[in-house]
Amino acid sequence: MRRLRELRREKVTLTAFSDDDMEAIAKKLGLYEDIKDGKAKCVICGCVVTFKNLGAFLKLGSEIKTVCDDSKCLYKAIMIARELKH
Repeated sequence: MRRLRELRREKVTLTAFSDDDMEAIAKKLGLYEDIKDGKAKCVICGCVVTFKNLGAFLKLGSEIKTVCDDSKCLYKAIMIARELKH
């Protein structure tokens, strides 16, 4: 529990995008149609990701995955990205 509290106090740098930018980024990543058609899933919780609940993109190896806007999923995605960076 103490380690979790320490992790929550750490500062994390994120790149933020506006809602309009998310669609353009999704097009560049080749994810636009899947998100628009309701085929994209959150890599953390498995819920359907749309442009209304898209929280982030997460690079896992050579693949780009979507993450919903749930704070728990975003936190887990940040932790995964941090681990992959080291």
